[in-house]
Amino acid sequence: MLIISLDAVGDDEFERLLEYPAFSAVASQAAIYRGLPAIPVSNTYPVHTSIVTGVVPGVHGLISNTERFPKKNPVWNDREDMIRVKTIWQAAARRGINTAAVFWPVTAHSPTVRYNIPEVLPRPGKSQVAASLRAGSKLLQLNMVLRHRKLLSGIGQPNRDNFAAACMADILRENDPGLALIHFTAYDSFCHEYGKGSEELKPALESLDNNLSLLLEAAGDERDVIIFTDHSQVNVHNVLEPNEVLVNEGLLGREDDEYIPGGYGCYIECCGGSAFFHAGSLPKERVIDIKSIIEHSEGFRRFFSDDEMKNSGYGDTAFGFCAQHGSSYVAFKPGHNAEHGYPPDTPDYKVFYMARLTGAPQGVGGSEAKQGNATPVDASQADAIKTIVAPDGVTQTGSLLDIAPLVAKRLNLELTHLAHK
Repeated sequence: MLIISLDAVGDDEFERLLEYPAFSAVASQAAIYRGLPAIPVSNTYPVHTSIVTGVVPGVHGLISNTERFPKKNPVWNDREDMIRVKTIWQAAARRGINTAAVFWPVTAHSPTVRYNIPEVLPRPGKSQVAASLRAGSKLLQLNMVLRHRKLLSGIGQPNRDNFAAACMADILRENDPGLALIHFTAYDSFCHEYGKGSEELKPALESLDNNLSLLLEAAGDERDVIIFTDHSQVNVHNVLEPNEVLVNEGLLGREDDEYIPGGYGCYIECCGGSAFFHAGSLPKERVIDIKSIIEHSEGFRRFFSDDEMKNSGYGDTAFGFCAQHGSSYVAFKPGHNAEHGYPPDTPDYKVFYMARLTGAPQGVGGSEAKQGNATPVDASQADAIKTIVAPDGVTQTGSLLDIAPLVAKRLNLELTHLAHK
């Protein structure tokens, strides 16, 4: 099983992806699930953790990319031990299946990913090499850097994706893991910088297809392949700093690019298209005042419902709210030209996944019976249901939360927490 993440490539890019040979080839053999709602809050780390657990962030506990308090250089939530429920790679390891992950979110310091090149971002002034070596498979990473160092240019894109693909291709050929996961971020990086629909996105799409071709060749024709996108992006022309509301109310201090906690310990956590007010010990009547100010502030769209707050993992937070199309919430300007983190009902913000399943589900012994066509995905575990059309024209239902149950079924894994959704 090979799982490939195309970060930020929304469903509205699907037709353009079909113009590229490798993507088109997979699509012609796959069950395709389009027009699906994003998982709230639609940011990279919470969504990827939902993909590998099959539950919403409010259940698995990884609810934000970074630490919550607004900082210029926040610590990223990259450690596996931050996930509260079992992942598919942990379930696979328990069954004796070797696993591999290249730049997959929240795999740092994993004791169960056998071949691990984790996605880690060191604190400013700290060594990227040292952080990566500490968090993953040391000898594997050293070997891959020696082999493919010409592909690297810091963490610049698309070089980073090219390096990731070369590493995973080697791992597939030489180690044959039963479960392999890889995360491509070139499109996300370029879209943040240049905006959605820009010509500058073309090199990112080309690199995604070239790297997909490399992986498909290394994986062979008999390995299941799942390709998904975690969220889309929205072009932004209005970048907002909502914590300035608290500064103006005397509840939070600010010195240049640093916020100083006030006596009540309240602050606003900014997540791009959404934000959350942590009230601390602020009296209830003052919370109501702040909520009213936010409601009438520039760029405000709506507050989140109780169910949205619970599912996204913010059920214990005073309130959450989202930005209008074209606006975003940041801790510090300037922000990006395109952003994610918006709720699922945002226009032009759908996602997709597709599954090329080439054999019968894997049994306890690891054998597979070869089949000629892709197998429709079982969507019985879905929380969010959308109508989609498979390659054979049959109407089906689907959700990104189907992916973990599908992997569990194919590899005969036990994910008992799915019963608690």
